[in-house]
Formats: sequence, structure tokens, C-alpha cells
Amino acid sequence: MVSRPGAAHSDFARLGAYPRPPRVEGLDAYGECRPAQDAAGDFFDLIALQPAGLAVSLGQVTADGASGRILMSGLRALWRALMRVGSHGIGRVMREINHSVWLTAPEDFSATLFCACFDPVLGEMQYVNAGHEPALLIRRRTGRVHRLESTGAVLGLSNRVIHGQRTLPLEPGDLLIAYTNGVADARNADGCEFRESGILSVVERHADARASDLTREILEAVERHAGRNGQSADRTVVVVRFKGSSAVAEPIEDEELALAAA
Repeated sequence: MVSRPGAAHSDFARLGAYPRPPRVEGLDAYGECRPAQDAAGDFFDLIALQPAGLAVSLGQVTADGASGRILMSGLRALWRALMRVGSHGIGRVMREINHSVWLTAPEDFSATLFCACFDPVLGEMQYVNAGHEPALLIRRRTGRVHRLESTGAVLGLSNRVIHGQRTLPLEPGDLLIAYTNGVADARNADGCEFRESGILSVVERHADARASDLTREILEAVERHAGRNGQSADRTVVVVRFKGSSAVAEPIEDEELALAAA
């Protein structure tokens, strides 16, 4: 399912701008990162695949200062390069990324990575999760929530780790929400975390919202929850809705190439 990408849009959140999502027939996708002042670094990417499809990555890097940002950029670039040449499935892509991290990263480096590929023609999604927060796949027809748990260890822990690849069927209206721990772990003044339940509460209130609107509703709900506690970690959310193989993607407004909040 992994194939050569077409027009690609990478994540420049640390530089102050969000990527403009690619138009992919049958899918509505959007992502946003709201960085903390001194956090090590979240990143995400959304790229169109040819002849049809979408590849999504969402990760979190922990390392000190400038080195962490450099490693984050390198990890994202490696993922894009492997997707560009096509590596016979995202499980293989993740194994190659893990091998590169294991060879080159310093001892204080830690990274998690969630990757998914959507095929709107076949109506399916493949995913691999290297130690990242479980993404949520919410079924429109039944309301059931699938937690897309880790399929392998965090990156660079061992050169022998195998990251399993999973395939799930999709129906029109099914929704994927991927996020970093800065979202779920955000605490209010009483010490209560936002958690998955906070995300699902927002989805319930905005079940039919566009991906861009739902992403922002989740991030704004986290901000209201944290209140005076402020923000100590990056907060990143990616939303993808499967609209059906015959659907036509809605036009994307220029405003969605937004500037990151200071």
C-alpha cells in the first residue's frame, strides 16, 4: 500500500507554520501542533500517496535542547524519504527507521512514532505504532472506539525489534484521532488529567465537524482544561475522517496554513 507520494506537505510547526493538508479524494485530514516554550519536540506529517491515499506520521522526541530539534528533523526527513521510494509497507518503513536510530542516535535520545496509511479506494487503513500514545479509531456506524496500541518498542531501543503492521477496514464516517501525551496528560488545577475521555467528549459534541475544526476544538478544550497550569509540553493532534471511496474532498481554505501561537 505504501507508494510514491505526490504533492507533499511537511510539518514546520517548530518554525511557526502548520502544513497545509493535501487534498485526497475520500479523506478529510488535518493536523496541528501547539509547541511549548522549551519542550523537546512533537512532529507530524501528512503526505499524499499516488495513485490514491494518504500517509500520516505523528511522533515525539525527547533529547536535550538543539540536539533534540535536529534529531526530530532528521527523523521526520528519514520517514519522508522512505515513504517516497516505497518500502513495501509501513512495517518495513518503521524497521528501517528503527535501525537508523539505533545506529546513530545518542544514548539520551528517545522517540515514539505512530504511522498510518489510508487507502480510500480499498477502504482500509494500515498502521504501525512504535511506543506512541494509542491513536483512537472511532466507528461512525457503531460508535465503538478502537485503541490502536503499540505494535513495537520505542525507536532505537534495540536493532532486533519488529514493529508489527496492522490493517483495519474503514466505513464512511470512521474517524482517526492521533495525539501526543501533551494532550492526554494535561492537568487542571486539581491535578486531573485531560485523558482520552476528554478527547472523546469533544468528539461527541462535534461528531460531524470537519477535521480542521475538530482538531482545533480538541486543542482548545485541552487549553481550557489546563487553565492556569499553562502548558509544559507540546500538544499535537492529527484527525483523519474517511468519507468513502466515491467522496470528493472539500476545498481547503488558505487560512488553514496557520501560524503557530507564540
